[in-house]
Amino acid sequence: MSHLNFDVAPIERSVREGRFPAGSFRNRVIAIVLLAVSSSTLVTACTSSAETADALPPGKPQEAVIAPVPQATARVTKDHRTKDVMPLKEAFKGRFLIGSALNYPELQGKNPERVAFVRNHFNAITAGNSMKPDFTQRVEGQFTFADGDKLVEIAAQSRATVVGHTLVWHSQTPDWFFKAPDGKPADRTLALVRMRKHISTVVGRYKGRIKQWDVVNEAISDSPDEDLRQTPWLKAVGPDYIEQAFRAAHEADPDAVLIYNDYNIEREYKRPKALRLLKSLIAKGVPVHAVGIQCHWRLDNPDFAEVEESIKQFSELGLKVMITELDIGVLPTKYQGADVYRTEVMTPEMQATMNPYTGGLPDAVAQQHAERYRQAFEMFLRHQDKIGRVTFWGVDDEESWFNDFPIKGRTDYPLLFDRHRNPKPAYFAVVKTVSSEKP
Repeated sequence: MSHLNFDVAPIERSVREGRFPAGSFRNRVIAIVLLAVSSSTLVTACTSSAETADALPPGKPQEAVIAPVPQATARVTKDHRTKDVMPLKEAFKGRFLIGSALNYPELQGKNPERVAFVRNHFNAITAGNSMKPDFTQRVEGQFTFADGDKLVEIAAQSRATVVGHTLVWHSQTPDWFFKAPDGKPADRTLALVRMRKHISTVVGRYKGRIKQWDVVNEAISDSPDEDLRQTPWLKAVGPDYIEQAFRAAHEADPDAVLIYNDYNIEREYKRPKALRLLKSLIAKGVPVHAVGIQCHWRLDNPDFAEVEESIKQFSELGLKVMITELDIGVLPTKYQGADVYRTEVMTPEMQATMNPYTGGLPDAVAQQHAERYRQAFEMFLRHQDKIGRVTFWGVDDEESWFNDFPIKGRTDYPLLFDRHRNPKPAYFAVVKTVSSEKP
């Protein structure tokens, strides 16, 4: 018999994560053996029989049939080992809020386990989609607050801070905001009336209960020859639409923390534009209280020296810095921003290169991911006097938007918890930054 010339580590990893590995029948046999050894469970291999042949995938050769493994053994990851680890909100207590985002499935009762997990780990909760204009006022004058009410209820049960996201954005905003009754483009007066009514109604409903609002989202252009993005709001109202939005939000709830939120403003090419915008708002007495840096990052970018300088410069304006949508993707991509309209195409020939970890994240990459998170949180802790909140954009890898951005249908691993909400090496690296923090 020849020696087996392949690496069993990916198979062992699949077993630890409670799933059978993709690949050949041989791999599945090895997975069963590993489970049997670890649990002292008897696994019986059978030759083909009429009774068991139907269990095989259609068209597959009937080499052998593996008897089912007892469920308690096969689902080894369903114990949610987070029961035995420190909640993130406890680890960073007294430094800054630690947050996550909940989406409409959780707010509509479809995943109570994820909601319980969020209550345990986070003391700030952002509405991932349920408070954007196309959810709260899809039809003019018809407001929908069921998901928002549920989010506020969930947060109240764990005394978490609620973050409303977002009031004014070029995306996920119904077209009717920008159209006159005759179908022509709305003029400035009509567009402003609609903006103010939307903000006053939504913010007013949650006055005193939603403590922070992303008022304007992603208004700064990525183009080198312009500061403001060419959005429907800019075209309908003019450049002061940002000022008008903040004033309306402040009027609706004078005690709420109002945030300007954007991606890549921590990078050198976009930071000066953000500084010019924020300085102009402050000079006019506009009630903007914080700047939100989204932080959709990758393993190899951005340069954290750029990020650190941005935190300092934004803070020098007298603004609090919020890390609002943190995730660190491990998959290759040409595009390094977070413009939701940007897409890349992956052909079948590119699959192995652009989506290499469908069977699990290699340990070496998981450690690289953990190191990247360690560096990020050490930086955040160095500036904890400037940072009010660090929010992850999602709860676990399964629901991360990076699985579909900028290429749809990939398998990414950008968060601290895996697809079963078990802590990854990145979680332990992040928590360790607190214990190793220099006084």
